[in-house]
Amino acid sequence: MRDGRYVPRTIFVDTDPTTIEEAKCDLLRSLFNPLCFFNGKEEAASNYARGRFILGADLIEPIIDRIRQEVEATDNCQGFVVNHSIGGGTGSGLTVRIMEHLTNEYCKAIKYLSTTVVDPYNAVLHCGFNVPNSNMTVMMDNSAIMGLLSRHLQIEKPTVVFLNRLIAQIQSNFFCGFHYNGDPICSTMEEVTTNLIPFPELHYIYVRHAPIVPARRHDYQIHNNPPEDIVKAALKPQFNTLSADKYTRSKIIATVLSFRGVAAGWQRALASTILQSKMNQSMNIVDWCPTGVKVAVHAVPPLKPVPESCLTESPINLTMIINGTVTIQRALQTINAQFNRLYERRCFVHWFVGEGMEEGEFAEASGAVSEVIEQYRNAEMAEE
Repeated sequence: MRDGRYVPRTIFVDTDPTTIEEAKCDLLRSLFNPLCFFNGKEEAASNYARGRFILGADLIEPIIDRIRQEVEATDNCQGFVVNHSIGGGTGSGLTVRIMEHLTNEYCKAIKYLSTTVVDPYNAVLHCGFNVPNSNMTVMMDNSAIMGLLSRHLQIEKPTVVFLNRLIAQIQSNFFCGFHYNGDPICSTMEEVTTNLIPFPELHYIYVRHAPIVPARRHDYQIHNNPPEDIVKAALKPQFNTLSADKYTRSKIIATVLSFRGVAAGWQRALASTILQSKMNQSMNIVDWCPTGVKVAVHAVPPLKPVPESCLTESPINLTMIINGTVTIQRALQTINAQFNRLYERRCFVHWFVGEGMEEGEFAEASGAVSEVIEQYRNAEMAEE
């Protein structure tokens, strides 16, 4: 707490000073500790090596010191949630440098990554070298989330502001159990990872979120979308946050359905709907994973959407957290294929080598991503 009010334990980092200055001037700036904003003097120029080895070298010490202070102020640090892109030089390179520190200094703490897939080199280099540093990686991409905004909120030209507001709403629901002593299934990071990650290699997940209702629907009430209809909606790819989720034949290794705002009287209806979905294979679950489907019910209603989100307030929502086979394979195969098209011609490799990398690290990272793809393929084949 600071000055008698709660302050998020959040640290903002960018090598580019412009974005940090914008954050300091944001409508919600008063929520955060001004000592937790860090920026460099120039951007990483979409270069993983520059973000990790050159600009990262100047920023890492004050960031590490601030992390230490934040951890020391906690009674029990469960882990770290890291939101970043993997397409730019800062999001891919500097994040790996920070994650290496977290792994070395806080090896027992759980690390969650929430990523946005964009640039092939940076994406593959990040994924390849960060595999041992993350307990669970939540994959999202701009294209899928822009589709949600266009499809459900009728926003013709969504901006990054709208995108971030929707992600914030989804993340608030994701971590509801941590903040409000909610359902034991989602009350700690350890519980979530235990339920979703059967093996350390299979730690990539994605989410679906429903309902998504435009702000102009001021008359929206629970009877417009009863919980069982929300479950059916979340099972449809139209509510995905990852473009590869359109492949409906993807089997689900494990999933947690996290409901927020559900009254006790609705739980029987929810159980019936989920059972029916499993029977008609709307929810295609593998047989070999013991956790399968878990349902977390939090009575705490969803937070009122922040300004400029274009979302209306909903009395109930659902975030479906999924570890799937084909979906994750396709997402990683896509960025690996884009990477290979560039690397076959050695396009721009000299930019990265000039910033401290060795050329062999490109093949090493791509090989690590291919190994993860193979692990998910084996998980799918185990059903046959």
